[in-house]
Amino acid sequence: MEKFYQTMLSNIRKHPLLQKIIMGFTRYIPIITFIVYSILLVYLLYTQNTLLAKTLYKPLASFLIVTLLRKVINRKRPYEAMAIDPLIEHKQGESFPSRHTVSAFAIALACLQVNSLLGTIMLILAFVVSCSRILSVHYISDVLSAVIIALIISFL
Repeated sequence: MEKFYQTMLSNIRKHPLLQKIIMGFTRYIPIITFIVYSILLVYLLYTQNTLLAKTLYKPLASFLIVTLLRKVINRKRPYEAMAIDPLIEHKQGESFPSRHTVSAFAIALACLQVNSLLGTIMLILAFVVSCSRILSVHYISDVLSAVIIALIISFL
C-alpha cells in the first residue's frame, strides 16, 4: 500500500496542473455540496415538502455516526503510518471513516430522493470528493466504508 501512495503522489506532483485541480476539488467541492444542501433544505421548508425531515436527519445521522466511529477507532492517516508526504496538511488521526465522503454521499442520496437530476449531479460530486480524499489524506478503506455507511442510512 505504501508503494501505491508513493507512486500516486509522485505522479501527481510531476503535473502541477493536476495537483492544483485535485487540491481545488478537495477544498471547494465540499463547500459547493454544503451550499446546495442548504438551499435544498430551505426549498423543502418553504414548500412544506414532506421529504424535509428525511433530507435533514439522514445526512445528520451519517455525519454523527462517522464522527463517533472516528473518535473511537482513531486510525492513523496514510501519511502518519507510511513514508509519504501528503498533498494537503491535515490533523493527525481519525482517518476511518472519511467524514467528507460520508457527508457528500449522504447529501447526494438525500438530493436524489427529492430530484433525480440534482441527485445525479450530487452523486458525481460525491464520487469526486471520494477520489480527492484518497488522493490527499485517506485510505481507500476509509472512503469505501463511508460510502457504505451513507448507503445503509439512506436506505433505512
